[in-house]
Amino acid sequence: MFPNWQLAGLSFAYIGLLFFIAYMGDKYRHKLVRKSQAIIYALTLGVYCTSWSFLGTTGQASSNFISPLPIYLGPIILFTFAWPFIQRIIRVSLKLNLTSIADLLAARFGKSHKLAILVTIVALVGTMPYIGLQLKAIVYSFQQLQAEQSLANWHFGLVVSLILAGFTIVFGVRNIDVTERHPGVMLAIAFESLVKLFAFLAVGIFVTYVLFDSPMEIWRRSSANIELNQQLNFPNIMSMFAMLVIAMAAFLSLPRQFQVMVVELKDERDTWLSRRIFPLYLLVFAIFAVPLGLAGHLLLGDTVPSDAYVLFLPWYQQQPWLTLLTFLGAISAASSMVIISSIALSTMLSNEIVFPWLYRANKHSHSHSDYDNFRLRLLTIRKVLVLFVILLGYGVFLMASPDTLSSLGEIAFGAFAQLTPALVAAFYWRRATLTAVYGGILIGFGAWLFLNFIPQFGVYPNPFEGSLLSASSMASLLSLSVNVISMWLLSHVSRQSVQERMQASLFMEYQAPKALQLQRNKQINVQELELLVSRFVGEKKSAISFAQFQRLTVKAQMSNVAYNQKLLQHTENTLASVMGASSARLVLSSALEGRDIALDEIAVLVEEASSQRQQYSQDLLQSAIENASEGISIVDSELNLVAWNKKYVDLFDYPAELIYQGSPVSDLIRYNVKRGLCGVGKVDQQVNKGLTHLRNGSPHSSEREHSDGRVIRIEGNPLPGGGFVMLFSDITAYRQAERGLIEANVDLETRVLERTRKLEQTNDALALAREKAEQAHVKKSLYLKACSHDLMQPLEAARLFTSALASQGNLTATQQRQVDNIDHSLKVANDLVADLAEIARIESGNIKPNITTFSVKSLFNDLAKEFSASAVELKVEFCVHSNSLWLRSDRSLLRRILQNLIGNAFRYASPGKVLLGARVKGALVDIQVLDNGPGIPLDKQTMVFEQFTQLDNQQSASAGGLGLGLNITQSLANLLAHPLALRSEVGMGCKFSVGVERAQAQQEVLVTKPAVNVGLSDVTVMCIDNDPDVLSGMVELLSAWGCNVLAADSYDQAIALYDDHKSDIEILLVDYQLDYDFNGIALIAQLRKLSRNYVPAILITATTDSDLEEKTLAADIGFMRKLVKPAALRAMMSAMLTKKLQEKYLQ
Repeated sequence: MFPNWQLAGLSFAYIGLLFFIAYMGDKYRHKLVRKSQAIIYALTLGVYCTSWSFLGTTGQASSNFISPLPIYLGPIILFTFAWPFIQRIIRVSLKLNLTSIADLLAARFGKSHKLAILVTIVALVGTMPYIGLQLKAIVYSFQQLQAEQSLANWHFGLVVSLILAGFTIVFGVRNIDVTERHPGVMLAIAFESLVKLFAFLAVGIFVTYVLFDSPMEIWRRSSANIELNQQLNFPNIMSMFAMLVIAMAAFLSLPRQFQVMVVELKDERDTWLSRRIFPLYLLVFAIFAVPLGLAGHLLLGDTVPSDAYVLFLPWYQQQPWLTLLTFLGAISAASSMVIISSIALSTMLSNEIVFPWLYRANKHSHSHSDYDNFRLRLLTIRKVLVLFVILLGYGVFLMASPDTLSSLGEIAFGAFAQLTPALVAAFYWRRATLTAVYGGILIGFGAWLFLNFIPQFGVYPNPFEGSLLSASSMASLLSLSVNVISMWLLSHVSRQSVQERMQASLFMEYQAPKALQLQRNKQINVQELELLVSRFVGEKKSAISFAQFQRLTVKAQMSNVAYNQKLLQHTENTLASVMGASSARLVLSSALEGRDIALDEIAVLVEEASSQRQQYSQDLLQSAIENASEGISIVDSELNLVAWNKKYVDLFDYPAELIYQGSPVSDLIRYNVKRGLCGVGKVDQQVNKGLTHLRNGSPHSSEREHSDGRVIRIEGNPLPGGGFVMLFSDITAYRQAERGLIEANVDLETRVLERTRKLEQTNDALALAREKAEQAHVKKSLYLKACSHDLMQPLEAARLFTSALASQGNLTATQQRQVDNIDHSLKVANDLVADLAEIARIESGNIKPNITTFSVKSLFNDLAKEFSASAVELKVEFCVHSNSLWLRSDRSLLRRILQNLIGNAFRYASPGKVLLGARVKGALVDIQVLDNGPGIPLDKQTMVFEQFTQLDNQQSASAGGLGLGLNITQSLANLLAHPLALRSEVGMGCKFSVGVERAQAQQEVLVTKPAVNVGLSDVTVMCIDNDPDVLSGMVELLSAWGCNVLAADSYDQAIALYDDHKSDIEILLVDYQLDYDFNGIALIAQLRKLSRNYVPAILITATTDSDLEEKTLAADIGFMRKLVKPAALRAMMSAMLTKKLQEKYLQ
């Protein structure tokens, strides 16, 4: 398959990309916009789709295609119908700083630490087979695609485990505060969710629409109808229902799902988007799992394991890039689960087991008083736990029997499902007790362990082999049932403690939780609690937290008991942010009961640390002042100098004896007044004025110029609580530069005015030139329009005469050849004029698309009929591959585009082959025209779309034309917003493709009526045209067909002639542009009013108005553009006369 170096290089490149994404996510976490956060959060929920979803469910579907559906339907049902419950879990967890499913259940049932430990163990044991499953999927995928095996399974599995552990440690364990998010990891997980989605979607579309024509073909060829009837039996339906229950139960309790759905949530408003995106995400996997499984069974059979169908199906048609993309999707599905699960489990293990154990073991140690030591120690513990969790999964990978991926997933789901009854009871059953929940989980988990988990290691056979349901589903369902029954029974024989009832009120009425109550009647000291919290969260964070509490809580408005309850709640929540709810409860209880905590010693330590910190702060402040570029002085509320820097002394040349700590500022002002630095006036008066200004605390700014020419800016601002800070800046250089700038500005303004006047003159000239260019463009379009119409008239007359000559049967061979040559030359001239007219219509903006829905089949059938004669004439093998797709576009403009492309292919590929086909490409239908002509060089593929451009080769020399066809095609494609593409190689032909919006298929109603053969002999036709040559030519042609022709060359003559023969006239042929601003549509309407019966009419015109065809359609008038093809005219006349007969006799 693939060389080992290629797979390894791709894997390491992908891992490097994940490291880069995580690094950038951490670095720019605050720059992510609000909308991006919601999208990232919604995508991270895709961590639910592991390798079981990517590989295992397809293997399941190959043998029983309804069995994998519950895995996807479970979460979809929950997000659709149980959304209030999920929101309630999120809201309570965020409010109480809960960091795991263990924290949540423990907080609900009396802050039970033992329950938290039990839940953590259940989650750990349940996750082990799941992590083993992911490691197996990565190793398995690599082995299936590698050309030769160079590493043993256990070697490669160990390498994968260490890489995933390294990524998780670097980006997942960065801070002691477990409620702080991991933006880098979440960004990487969101990216992996996109990778596995696109990979699964790509292989699904490839298999469904490339290897097979449609899902229905897979269904038909696999005899799925028969299998469905066989599988829709009672055991299978019960197994599906059982798996649905297990999947729904497990989803709510998965540690990784709780981590991304609750812990990593920044704003509760982000859940709105996830509720809509996540079910759609699962739906993609659910939709394609069945066809992929059936296709794999059809094409690959037993040649590869069923779990590898997704990997090998692209390779079935030699698609290496799609195979590698699928390989990356499998790696993404597996690695994201391992990363998030290890983060969640390391948090649970540290908060619920390791940290409380270390706290008790070192209860007399003062090491916990040091915040940095405590933080580093806990971070180290969590890093070790991440490695421990992943290596445990690696152990299961080594010991488990080589079974399918799906069986390991089902087993793991059964373990997580044991936590869901307690989770539901936590929010909806007030009477549920700690004893009942503890007993239910313990009994249910024990049953799962002995009936489902241990038999997987071959210790003894599964006791439910050969039962009505699958062995793993039966064991999981039984253990879950035992769990629920045990919890219900024990809740009726046990009683809730006061603490349990208190916690239940928080969960049942989470929007207005009641205050916690004290277990002991003790006096609470705020300072002692603040010191306690500072040991674990740091002094700064503790002070800010308690200051905020004091600001928001008014003690005078509540009783002492209520205040103490609220204070304890706040303390516990603050501690819970770094150690989890159970550990926070343990620490707070120890402090309240006076166990193992010497608060007086802590107070001394904190006091010494505070003194040192205060001295350090003062030294730091003085250093900062001395290094400032301005002079600084600080005056206290008593107007005494308390701080200054050397720059301040140098600016005013104060003597040393005048500057000291506590020096009265009045002495400094008096010294400056005596030197004349404060203006003219009495000394005492000037001193009192300055002191009054300082006492009032008014900000001020002024400038003083010394005798030596220096200019000093003085700025003063009051300090909170009294005092002033003064800034003194030497701005002499600025003032000198300002004077220079003012002098230079006078000359600059003069130059600017002159330049502005010249610029205005230039702009006026440009506007005049632009206006002339626009007028020239309009005149050009009008000229082309009028010229094309005037040229059409004589060409139309000549064409009609040649058609009349050709219709005579008495011409010799030489005469017939000459007539044909004349007719061909006229046709070429008509095409040239028609192209000019169309260019004029496009450039004038007169073409307005009429968007409708129509089928590819109907469009292709029309084109096939239209070009069938040309194909024979030019010796082109024209193949049309139609299908059942539907399009949304302007049918006439799209047909014109394809006419140009097909006509172009006919000219340059003759004699040769031309192919017209369509295929789905995303949301578009790609219509392609291919030929085996000479091809177009790469450097000229852009040039061919320009006006009046033709390639220099033999075919172009014989093709004729002005080189406008492809330019018209591109202009129409741009008008319709249809992407037009060209691919060609010299000597290999060309492929033109047009992307058209795909539409929903509709039912085409084909009304078939008995055909009535209508010849044109003896049919009375009235022709109306103001050009006498065209009118004579039309009369000659119709007469040659055996028609009775009445001719009129004006509006009035037509009215008079019709009034005389209205009972005889059967069809009208009318030109659009008549004399005196009359038009053909109005004339037809007037003539129809004169008749009692419906008269068919055909409008024939060279006018290029874009809405003309719509007007004729609305008036029930046939429409033809000049030059008229005699065969087309005859066909339209026959069709309209046939329609008239059908309406008269067949209805």
